[in-house]
Amino acid sequence: MLSWKKGKHRSPWQEDKRVETGLISYTPKALADLQAAIAGHVTQPGFPGYNDDRMVFMHTYQSYPQLIIYATCETDIIAALKFARHEKLKVTCRSGGHSTAGYSSNDQIVLDTSGINYVLVDPETQTARVGAGTMFGKLNRVLHHYGLHVPGGGCETVCVAGYMMGGGYGFTSRLFGMNVDSVLSLRMITPKGEILHCSADHNPDLFWAARGGTGNQFGVLLDVTYQLRPLGKIRAFGLRYPLHDEAGRQTAARVLQCLQEQYSKDGPPKMGHQSMLMYIPVEDNKPDQQKPHLLIRGLYDGSEAECEAALGPLLDFIEDRESQVEIWTKGHYLHVNEILLETATEPNMEMPNVSMNTKPLVDSRLVEDYFHADRWRELIDHFLDAPDKTIFVAMEWYGGAINEVAPDATAYLHRTISVDLFAWAFWTFDTHRQASEDWLTRFGEIAGAMSNGHRYQNYPIRGNEGYLRQYFGANLERLVEVKAKYDPENLFEFGQSIPTELPQAATTTTPEGT
Repeated sequence: MLSWKKGKHRSPWQEDKRVETGLISYTPKALADLQAAIAGHVTQPGFPGYNDDRMVFMHTYQSYPQLIIYATCETDIIAALKFARHEKLKVTCRSGGHSTAGYSSNDQIVLDTSGINYVLVDPETQTARVGAGTMFGKLNRVLHHYGLHVPGGGCETVCVAGYMMGGGYGFTSRLFGMNVDSVLSLRMITPKGEILHCSADHNPDLFWAARGGTGNQFGVLLDVTYQLRPLGKIRAFGLRYPLHDEAGRQTAARVLQCLQEQYSKDGPPKMGHQSMLMYIPVEDNKPDQQKPHLLIRGLYDGSEAECEAALGPLLDFIEDRESQVEIWTKGHYLHVNEILLETATEPNMEMPNVSMNTKPLVDSRLVEDYFHADRWRELIDHFLDAPDKTIFVAMEWYGGAINEVAPDATAYLHRTISVDLFAWAFWTFDTHRQASEDWLTRFGEIAGAMSNGHRYQNYPIRGNEGYLRQYFGANLERLVEVKAKYDPENLFEFGQSIPTELPQAATTTTPEGT
């Protein structure tokens, strides 16, 4: 059914582009043979439940895969890759489906690894072998049983695979490093179906690249072995600064300056924290009673007195402790993580919910230099200009153990920054889309002027032509070599994948499109 030109040095995918017709290109017999070879199951257009199966977290982007393969074991993955190579179809791996640019899906083959989900803990060595499709909601609960921990994502439905391979920031990253920094080894299946054990001693190039080179690049991740750390009860804190008037906005700008200067690179090493500019309910969770605030959410591995002393400069900006210190408790990480992400003001008053039919876009910039309150005030004013009260600006503060790792120790480059500054823009109706996109574009200009030219690869946005240097910087050349070695035919290709050859536009090590 398909015609491919022959070439000496080019793969079929490089030589010709598939003619996109919307029709299924494989035969019923090929599909039947695949289904007979796997323990999992498949779905395609016309099958019951297909429309739900094709959806991912970001409803902004709509893909219609020719085939979705649900793998439950490693031999399922091998059979799926063999089928894809034979049918000359591109593969996108999906574990939790949380790619902010919608890259967890495509229009050809989606290989769903959510069925590869297990957590095998060895308490004596304090290690865990974790399946690629394991959600953090499951992983955190298993580790809680053993009193052990690995830095993880806040959202419980995020899975290990994409999170780890993009770096993996969490509330405890300032204490223990990025998620990739806890990886002892991993197993990956290459496009040709070979299972490789990867560590510092075995296939070290692939081991290096998979830790920060982003998912869906070199092969299909099977599982990860983590070095765990004991973690008992910790302090949780939540501070809020109202932005209702001019005085509040000036205070919030000074708080952000203080956060960057005293709580990022050289800040308290036992503290992990994030901040948000967002609208929150202030009375009975009524939508029309939402007010703008600067929120700080964090944890501290120490006593209450130590936590209070560490927070001293931030508490100095508090006028009414009873109303502005909204979280002040102690508990295990499993419970603290939920409290920090869900509670906004009073008990049972949660962060504003966003309906599933609402569409988001995300943009991110990494900030290294320190800025005065005036620059942070510009960001606050832009936030207050948002066309929709669901829009928010967030700050993930770096420093501590994150910045102790050399930029080339893993593929995750960003070891010198103070904060990852990013924003989510939402709209429900198409008539509102342009206003939200324009607001996000302006955010990119403000944040871009503050950034070092890099972006966090786990928060991609489409249309970013400079992504290669922005994500990978001086590590790009090495990543291209690994890509060419393990996926020479570019089976795993998407809008922001690593190429098998370095593009001319990316020959400079200076980030583009900042």
